Amino acid sequence: MIPQITAAQFAEQVTASKIPVLVDFFSDHCHFCQELLPVLADVATEQTESLRIFKFDAGAEPEFAARFGIRAVPNLVLFQNGGPVGQRSGFSPKRDLLAWIGSALRPSIAVR
Repeated sequence: MIPQITAAQFAEQVTASKIPVLVDFFSDHCHFCQELLPVLADVATEQTESLRIFKFDAGAEPEFAARFGIRAVPNLVLFQNGGPVGQRSGFSPKRDLLAWIGSALRPSIAVR
């Protein structure tokens, strides 16, 4: 089960986290959001040491969700070191989701 957080908990649970955090901005009335939950649960189970995953009800707190450019759900925002490092919307199969997370968290290489 993916824990749900509110705007009041966001700073403590997401931006202050020492490990990367994936936030699933969702709505209870969204079919694709419901389909994505088992995928996120699998990823959370496999990545317990390296990634935290939370749900955030964008419909309940739309003003806060808008701060991250959330216009449609499901919308996933990946945070590292307190800030967003990647964002994608819509349903994703597990392999695509894991590839996107790995790519977004891979350190950038400076060209000299």
